[in-house]
Amino acid sequence: MTPKILMTGITGLIGRWTAVALTRDGATIVAPIRKAESRSQELVTWISDHGGAPERLILIEGDLATENFLDEEPLRQHLKDVTHVYSFAAAMDWGLPPKLAKRINASAVREMLDWAKAQRGLQRFVHISGYLVTSPRHREVIDFDPAALATNASNPKKQLRRLYKRVGAYEASKIEADFLVRQAAASGLPTTILNPATVIGASDTGEAHQVFGIEGLIDGLKRGTLSAVPGTPQAWTPLVTIDYVATFAAKVPLQDAEQSTDYVLLNQGTPTLKDMVRIIADELNLKAPSKHVPIWALRAVLKSGMEKRLGTPAETLAFINDYRFDTSTAEAASVRAGIAQADIETALRKTLQFIENAARSKAAA
Repeated sequence: MTPKILMTGITGLIGRWTAVALTRDGATIVAPIRKAESRSQELVTWISDHGGAPERLILIEGDLATENFLDEEPLRQHLKDVTHVYSFAAAMDWGLPPKLAKRINASAVREMLDWAKAQRGLQRFVHISGYLVTSPRHREVIDFDPAALATNASNPKKQLRRLYKRVGAYEASKIEADFLVRQAAASGLPTTILNPATVIGASDTGEAHQVFGIEGLIDGLKRGTLSAVPGTPQAWTPLVTIDYVATFAAKVPLQDAEQSTDYVLLNQGTPTLKDMVRIIADELNLKAPSKHVPIWALRAVLKSGMEKRLGTPAETLAFINDYRFDTSTAEAASVRAGIAQADIETALRKTLQFIENAARSKAAA
């Protein structure tokens, strides 16, 4: 049966690249988009230019910020015979208002899960979560374990309230959604959770129309505010290329036979943060810092009122650590699907070159 997929977040980095791979392989995608009339043509052109099949797209006006958005017409008319849900939307930014983050990143996911559980023909619910929460050490730090709580009869409302205060609205809302998906899986809904690391550009061209994770390092080096490398010499921010994530997302969930699957998508060859900063500085023809600053000290400085001046939100510091992650399940699935990862340093350099070329083109326009 040819997949018919309800996808949220199709205009985002992972969404659009995955849509290329899915439509190229014959899937039909129904996608709600805000301001669809004015935004659809750009997406259709982009997907066509990147080898997708835009004629297999059904782009409908829809806004995840609206309560019960799946009940809105005309989106509801196109949901018959959907075989898979790809929950890829997210409000991504530091300092998000908690109400907005919770609505788009968690409440909308809950609505999709409720809808999915009522569909007899639905084969799988695929959700983009995050790699950080897969670390046992991080779950101890934040005192919240989505997988454990999902199989517990108690209501984690108090834990969630503490979580939003502790880690910030973006990460907390994504972790809440992770919990909701795992809870649905425990009740019998077939699910696949994808946990990508920091996503950079395509391995062949470096193309990425959104960069979320390394932009602070780029900006800090350019402004001269990144005078020391945060964390220990072992600290890193793991990376993964967008083409690997998209190909994995388009192939593996459609092949999954187990009731519930969970994959950490990151490149184990990612350099330490110090080496990553050196690579970025090299591409920008700037001097890289050689000293380290402890995370606790930097957090104290940022929370004293220096976030805006230094251009570094304190929320970002959670993503700099010396945790290591188990990617064995994803690696085995990649082998079965015939997917390989590229050299991550080369891909990072190409991403930086793409970003700089795009910035120069924009400035010259």
